[in-house]
Amino acid sequence: MVKRLLLVGLLMMGVLLVSLGVTGAQDSALKFIMVSHGSPQGNPFWTTVVNGMTDACALLSAECTWLGDPNYSTEAMAAYWEDALAANPDGIGTSSPDPEVVRSAVETARSQDIPVIIFNTADPNAGTDKALPVLFYIGASESRGGVSNARRVFAAAAAAGKTISKGVCTIQEQGHAGLEARCAGVRSVFDEEGVALDILDITNDPTESAGKIGDYFKANPDTNAIFMLGPNPSSALNLYVKEAAVEAGTLFATTHDTSAEIYDMIEQGILLQAIDQQPYLQGFETVMWLFLNSQYKMAPGGDIFTGPGVIDASNVAAIKDLTAAGKR
Repeated sequence: MVKRLLLVGLLMMGVLLVSLGVTGAQDSALKFIMVSHGSPQGNPFWTTVVNGMTDACALLSAECTWLGDPNYSTEAMAAYWEDALAANPDGIGTSSPDPEVVRSAVETARSQDIPVIIFNTADPNAGTDKALPVLFYIGASESRGGVSNARRVFAAAAAAGKTISKGVCTIQEQGHAGLEARCAGVRSVFDEEGVALDILDITNDPTESAGKIGDYFKANPDTNAIFMLGPNPSSALNLYVKEAAVEAGTLFATTHDTSAEIYDMIEQGILLQAIDQQPYLQGFETVMWLFLNSQYKMAPGGDIFTGPGVIDASNVAAIKDLTAAGKR
């Protein structure tokens, strides 16, 4: 049978739906659904996750669907989950920025023997009696990523003969457990060093957030370290640095995730490093493990960590081409 991949993007009522099918015998094709608090519409990070899902589904000749909102919305996830359960799939992957939003649906899936894997944002209650009834987690250790960024900042300052006087960690999606874990990792290092750390609420709008960052630095001129948590926040920092004509070496900055602009910022010395959680793997491995579990009852011995990995001046050139191909 000749296989072909059909990618259909449908943006309707705030939902990006990506469907993949195989020629012939559609009724017998395996069906997997991934429910997320985000979508490729307006956020390049999710494009890479979807690419991983797409490639896995093509290999399996499976029908796959992505349900996510172009604007961060945990409330919308409950409706996406209703759609996912109604489709009676062979498995469901879900992010979990707020576990209570999806708890009822995840429990329903378990009662119907539909395997569920959490990807991208781990259940903060994992290992407790409040944990979601899922197989396991596929994604980065967010707190470890925050620790890595904070340690890099202190090391860079020491190498330059300077000290970190104060830091700020920005959060673009308030209430997002994964982002809070990143800042918690940063804070643990700052507490060890005895240095103050502020939390600054921003948004995914680069222009709006650049203004918030500018206002913060005007009110806190002693702050010389900043931690961004994604591509759009990094764009905001880039706007601020250029508009404020920040001198190189005066602000120690890091970020999470990947984008062409982030790579440019690393090469220009604006960012010390970016934490890569390898989003392609999150999409690819979620589908593959849903397949293995639904068909053969297989599971790994624990969570699968796709990060943190570090991208900095030493390896950014090699990764740029892979990003252009949608794999990093």
